Amino acid sequence: MNYIAEMTAFTDWLETNPLEPSAQTLWFHLLVIANKSGCPEWFTVANITLMAKVGISEKSLSKHRNALIQKGRLIYKNQGKQQAGKYQLVHLTGNITVKDTVKRDVKDTVKSGVKGSGLLKDFNSSTSTSSDHGEYESFYAAHLRVFGVECNPFQAQQLIDSIEMYSMSEEVVVRAVERAAISSKGYNFKLILKILDDYYKGGVRTLDQAIAIDREFDNRKNKTTTKPDTKARSFAEMAEGMENENQ
Repeated sequence: MNYIAEMTAFTDWLETNPLEPSAQTLWFHLLVIANKSGCPEWFTVANITLMAKVGISEKSLSKHRNALIQKGRLIYKNQGKQQAGKYQLVHLTGNITVKDTVKRDVKDTVKSGVKGSGLLKDFNSSTSTSSDHGEYESFYAAHLRVFGVECNPFQAQQLIDSIEMYSMSEEVVVRAVERAAISSKGYNFKLILKILDDYYKGGVRTLDQAIAIDREFDNRKNKTTTKPDTKARSFAEMAEGMENENQ
């Protein structure tokens, strides 16, 4: 499954097929869960998990799930009160590679706060980063890993727009998420967008280019401490100036 293409296709589809915000959020969470499960044809999720992720009651979950079913975006099999329901997403993009059905339940927990300590170990230098480990990770999964919370549909669309408008690889967005977490004292989504804008203006389109420009920023920051007349702004300095504008 092309994760980015599927999200983009869904947001385009919404222009002529409006859904309530909670129904949209439910679909995004189901897409993420399917992606994490290896894109099986069918996957299981407990009601309580979806209720916690979307922030709705069981009655509202049933309502919004039915809306997605009626719109043709979802197939659902009720397994009874004691078992998690089975879901199948009706994809909007072609070339979908479907794996065998997985029988494991998705048991995600809702977390809060910034996971800074573990990330700092990977980010002691600008050339060492979790986004440079060779394994694919979506920006959505990276946002959850780094900040402990998933980005909402509006934020996800902004990051998708950055990828398409700037012609960047998704790895660059993951890098920006990590840089923002290290540079800001708290959660600052606007800083992620600021870093992406700076990457674009610096000619960054790939992860290697992002690593190179990060190294340049760090070197300029170090020179500034010894030469006051040297003009340089680190990501941390950018974050400090944006703290008051944070959400």
